[in-house]
Amino acid sequence: MKKVKGSIAILGSGETSPNLVSVHRKLLNRLSEDVSASLIDTPFGFQENADQLVEKLIEFYDVSLNTDIKLASYRTKKDFKSVEYFEFTKIIQGSNFIFSGPGSPSYASKNWIDTDVPEIFKEKLINGSSLVFASAAASTLGIRTIPVYEIYKVGIDPYWENGINLLEVFDIDCVVVPHFNNKEGGNHDTSISYLGQNRMKILQEINPTNILGIDEHTALIIDGEEDSFEVEGLGEVTVINKNVTKKFKIGDKYNLDELKELLKNDASLEKVKNEPDLSLNEDAEDALKKEIADLRIEIDKNKKNSENVNKLIDKLIEYRLTLRSLQKYEESDVVRDILTDSNIEIEDNKESSSWKFKD
Repeated sequence: MKKVKGSIAILGSGETSPNLVSVHRKLLNRLSEDVSASLIDTPFGFQENADQLVEKLIEFYDVSLNTDIKLASYRTKKDFKSVEYFEFTKIIQGSNFIFSGPGSPSYASKNWIDTDVPEIFKEKLINGSSLVFASAAASTLGIRTIPVYEIYKVGIDPYWENGINLLEVFDIDCVVVPHFNNKEGGNHDTSISYLGQNRMKILQEINPTNILGIDEHTALIIDGEEDSFEVEGLGEVTVINKNVTKKFKIGDKYNLDELKELLKNDASLEKVKNEPDLSLNEDAEDALKKEIADLRIEIDKNKKNSENVNKLIDKLIEYRLTLRSLQKYEESDVVRDILTDSNIEIEDNKESSSWKFKD
């Protein structure tokens, strides 16, 4: 792994609040060259007020930090490989300070994964740039991402989205959880980025992982050049692995090796992923359901075909009786022969005829 020369600040919330202005300023001041700052709008790119959010963030950097920040716009993966996309990547490649923040964690990760974005972030961090990620954007930085809106708002059963895994440049393997100490729920648990303890337990059962929790209005700052990290703001940073839970408070500077050791890759955490699945996987189950649906359609079709055959035979017999009543016996015998050749036995009486399939 290459030596990381840059710095990253991970904010739990409150990216434009007075409590965290000093964090932005600190990462701007660490740059040895003239600042070239860019703002990425992907996490909130789907929102109707995206333009207003951009204006608010640009104004924040101008007024609070005396910094001209340029918009690097990439709001939907539909633009991938378009002229606008390459303009976006050129802007961030030419920046030494990058900010991205509020919106939807899963929307951000889905639009960044399988593009050039994660590698550009890693390259910028390794080569000395300063990166600030808050709220939704912060949630994407680990190996997996919590789909907050889908679980908390929509009610979908807990599941993981993939993350962009930016923190692997520090040999850190975890899920980043902003809003870690959220209490907006009042009478119900909205900690752990609104999920609460119960839903997080379900996620850990699905696929266990290390957790890096950042309280609201709090920042974790990692300095690659100094191999150190520190906490600023109003809260704490909580690190959870399978053996221990440890909290880091503001005011001290810590050796980065301590964080790496707590959040190192642990093969035993992959046990859920590596155990054989004895149940039907989703693709096989879907295929089986499709076969059942096809069978039902075929049965229904055969039933309708059978009804149509019965009607046809009844019509032929009715036509034969009409021919007989007109004393057209030769023609009526032709109809009878057709039915007999079709394995249909006709029984005549004085008033009508009946039929059945031969045994």
